[in-house]
Amino acid sequence: MKLSIVIPVFNEGEGVDHACEAVREVLRKDIGGADWEILFVDDASTDDSFERVRALAASDERVRGIRLASNRGTHMAIRAGLDHATGDMASFLSCDLQEPPELIPKMLALLNDEVQVVAAARIKRDDPIFTRFFAWAFNTLARWLVSRDLPPGGASMFLLGPKALKLIRKYRERNLTLEGFFVTTGLGQASVDYERRARVHGETKWNYSRRMKLFADFFVAHSYTPIRALSLIGASVAVMGFAGAAYFILRKLFFARPIEGWTSLMVVMLVLAGIQMIMLGVIGEYVWRTLDETRGRPNYVVDESLNPAPESPEDA
Repeated sequence: MKLSIVIPVFNEGEGVDHACEAVREVLRKDIGGADWEILFVDDASTDDSFERVRALAASDERVRGIRLASNRGTHMAIRAGLDHATGDMASFLSCDLQEPPELIPKMLALLNDEVQVVAAARIKRDDPIFTRFFAWAFNTLARWLVSRDLPPGGASMFLLGPKALKLIRKYRERNLTLEGFFVTTGLGQASVDYERRARVHGETKWNYSRRMKLFADFFVAHSYTPIRALSLIGASVAVMGFAGAAYFILRKLFFARPIEGWTSLMVVMLVLAGIQMIMLGVIGEYVWRTLDETRGRPNYVVDESLNPAPESPEDA
């Protein structure tokens, strides 16, 4: 069986060469004579990343590359790689090697007919304190609202068996998050623990806006909890509003006490208006994603392909 390693790339520079050599060394040493390929997916980098991929592909036919016409984000770049991978199995990891390639043989050992998804579960991470806090909050909410099967420390590297690889290619959702997808498919899963390392080259591309989009995509795509929470909040506020109205009416009728307080009135109005705006924002997230899906636009467009396989799919 053939193994495909998908590596998304966005402005990684010399990290491309380092990642290729590190992954290739593990495949040569620990995979033995098994067939394999390394597929770099350039997410419309603005530096020399794709030129480095081109040089690697020219020197080794088992190194392939595709370049997307526009930046689509890490998850979509990985999905593009999985669409174009020619292996029976596929794994993906980041170009910065924070997920060590040495995990690949350990993950392969757990893959079988019953276990089709193997996750590299983080138990520790060498990241700045703000990043660690954000990751902890995200993973805690994800396990609470989506699935308890998600690793407590999260996972960014997976190995997919033939069934899992075939299944994800059928999903054409534009805002699908991979971690949530894998734990909700019902396929057999296993995990390998590891400590996430510091970046070898470059700086993280996961800025604040990208993190917030991932947060919204994850919960909107895999949980109805946000929309259900709005109903509960609305019902709770309505009950408190009716109770407050009854209290003031009874006080006026039986105790002849006037309803006073411009400040209290404004506080109530501002609080209710704030809750309504939050509700509209959450509903808007669902509506926007529904609109995004109904347009039927391509998820990505491949601008150039290096060492393409004859059976490579059309641009998905």
